[in-house]
Amino acid sequence: MNNPKDRQIIGMLNYDSNEKPNVFINRNSAIQYMLKALILPAANSGFFTGYMSSFENNTIIEDDDRLEDDDRIDNFINLVKDKLFIFSCHSYYRNYEPEFPKMSNVNLMPMPDLFTPDTYFYSVPVFAAANDQMTNEWEEEHKWNLYREYNNIEEFTRFIIDKKSVGRIYGYSAYEFCPSFIVWRDEDGTLSAIGNIINNYYTVHGGLHIFNEENLYKTDICDYMKYIIYSVNINPTLMFIPSSLYKEIEQKILKKTSTKFQFLENDHLDSEELIEIDTSYRNDELIISLMDYYSQKENLFYSLKDFVNVHTAIKCSNLTILSGLSGTGKSQLINIYAKALGINHDDDNRLLFVPVRPSWNDDSDLLGYMDMAHMVYRPSGTGFVDLLVNAQKEENKNKLFIVCFDEMNLARVEHYFSQFLSILERPLNQRELRLYDKRYTNKLYNSNEYPDKIWIGDNIRFIGTVNIDETTYHFSDKVLDRANVIQLDVLDYSRQWTKKPYAALESIASWSKNEYNSLICENMDSDIQKIRGLLWDIHQLIKNVNSKYGIGPRIVKSIESYICNLPETVIDGFDSKTALDYQIVQRILTKVRGPENQLGEILRPGSEENFEKIFNKYKDLSGFERCRKEIIQKQKELETYGYCI
Repeated sequence: MNNPKDRQIIGMLNYDSNEKPNVFINRNSAIQYMLKALILPAANSGFFTGYMSSFENNTIIEDDDRLEDDDRIDNFINLVKDKLFIFSCHSYYRNYEPEFPKMSNVNLMPMPDLFTPDTYFYSVPVFAAANDQMTNEWEEEHKWNLYREYNNIEEFTRFIIDKKSVGRIYGYSAYEFCPSFIVWRDEDGTLSAIGNIINNYYTVHGGLHIFNEENLYKTDICDYMKYIIYSVNINPTLMFIPSSLYKEIEQKILKKTSTKFQFLENDHLDSEELIEIDTSYRNDELIISLMDYYSQKENLFYSLKDFVNVHTAIKCSNLTILSGLSGTGKSQLINIYAKALGINHDDDNRLLFVPVRPSWNDDSDLLGYMDMAHMVYRPSGTGFVDLLVNAQKEENKNKLFIVCFDEMNLARVEHYFSQFLSILERPLNQRELRLYDKRYTNKLYNSNEYPDKIWIGDNIRFIGTVNIDETTYHFSDKVLDRANVIQLDVLDYSRQWTKKPYAALESIASWSKNEYNSLICENMDSDIQKIRGLLWDIHQLIKNVNSKYGIGPRIVKSIESYICNLPETVIDGFDSKTALDYQIVQRILTKVRGPENQLGEILRPGSEENFEKIFNKYKDLSGFERCRKEIIQKQKELETYGYCI
C-alpha cells in the first residue's frame, strides 16, 4: 500500500449539472457509480468509478436486482447520500488515454460536522504504541504489519529525531504530500498533533522516515474530532482533516501556542509567522509564489530570481532551455512550474517528459512514421504526438500543456527537432505540423486518430533541459536564435537552504490558456529605444569580428518582449535592469564562441573596442553584473583552450 497508485482517498457521490447523482445500472446489470475526490493535493483524476463489488465485506450495501432499475438506484442513493467514501485507488492507463480510476476496499463514514460539498481534506499519518490493542487487532485482521517499535510518545519522537524508520502507514503516499504535522494516538484515545515536519520518504522496505525542524511541538486535537474523518477499524494509521482545520492546527504548532517537547533544544520559532499565499488574484506574482511554495514543500531550494526568470521566459518564448550542473534541479523545476499552473495532477495528461536518446537523428524518432506495409501511422513511444493531438481537440484548446525535452542535447537538436524550429516561428494560424502526405488521409487505418497534420496552438509550452559535458552536443545558432537558455543558479547550501513557514494551500483551479495568455503584455517599455541602441552596438561589435555573427531582429524582439513581460512587482530585486542583464547573457553571449584570433579583441580588457566599453556606455540601463562575469569566464576559456566554448 506504499505505491502512490494505491493511495487511500476520501470522496463523495458525484452529481451532474442537474444535481443528479452519477449512479446507473451498467450493461452487466450492476450498479455503477462515480465519486468526486475530496483529497488534497488532488489525486491523478478528480473522479473515480465504483461498483457494488468495490465495497469492503464488512460494509453492508444491499441491492435487490429483482427490483426495477430506478428503484435499485434510489435505494442505493438513499443509503450513501449522507456518507463519505474512503477507498483505495488503482488507476490504469491504456494508449495514453486515462480512464476513470477504479476504486477498491470502499468503506463508508458519516459526514462530519460542518461538512459541505466544498470541503476538502488532507490525509495525515497516525501513530500509536507497538502494544496498542486496537492497532494490533487491525493488523491481525488485515494481515498487514505496521512494524512499530516504540511504546510511548517520547520514544516515538526520539525515533523522528534520530531519523529512524517509524514503520509503515496503510494507504498513505509520501510522494504526493508531506504534512507539516503528524498525529499520535494514546491508548486512552487522546490525539495529539506533532510538528514541525519538513519531509518524509520511504525506505526500500516500505518504512517511513520523517524529518523535522530543530524543534518538535505538540498540541491536543481531541476537541476537533467531530470535524475529522477517522476510524480505527477502517484504518488506524490515517485520518482525513478538513483543509481549514488543518491550517488552524498547523498555525497553532508553528506559532508555538502548543506544548513543546522539553528534550529538544534551540527554540527559534518565537517570531515566526505563517506565510499565506493570496490566491484570489491570478497574476505573475501568484505563479512565482506557488513555485516557491511547491519547491519548499518538496525540500528543493531555488533562487527567487530563477523563478522570475524561468516564468517570464516560458510565458513569452517559444522554447525555453534550462541549463546547469547535473543535479541542480532542472527537471524538478519544470514539475514545480506545472504544479504552480495546476496541470501536474490532471486527468488529461497535460505534462509530458520526453527523454531524448543519443541515437535520434531525424524527426521520426520524436514523431513516428507512416507504416506503408500495414497502412497505419506509428507514433513514437514518447507519447509526444498523442499529446499534440490531444491539445488540438476542441474541448482542450483552452487548457495548458507542457512538454519537456529532458537532456535534449544528447542528440543534435536541429536534427530531431528540425520541423519545430521553423514551425514555432510562424504566425499562430500557420503553425501546422505535417505527419505524412495528405493523400494518405482516410487510407490509413488510424487516420482518424492521427491526422495528416496537427495544429500547434498557443496552449503548449515547450521546455528543454541540458547538461553541458563530454556526452552532449553544443547548440547551433539555429537553436540559440530561438531559445532562452537559462543557467540556473546554485544556492549557497551552507547558508541559503532554509525552510519558509508556508501555511497549507487550499486547492486552486488549473490555469486556463486564456488566463495564462492574459498575462502576456504587448506594450513596449519606455526605454526600448535605448535598449535597441545597446543591442545595435553589440551587434556591430560582434559583426566586425565575423560577418556571420550578430543580433538579428528575432532576438531583438524576443528581448523586448521579455522585459515588457516582467511581473509588475519587483521580486528579489529582479527589475528591468536585471532582466536586461540576464537577457544579454541568455540570448546573445551564448552565441559568442570561437577561436582566440577572432574573439580575443572584443573580450580582452583594454582593447580598443570590447564588451566592457559598451556596458560602461549604457550603465544607466543596467549594471551588467551577470554579463561581466560571463565575459570573464569566456576570457578564461580563451586563455586555457584558445577557443571560446
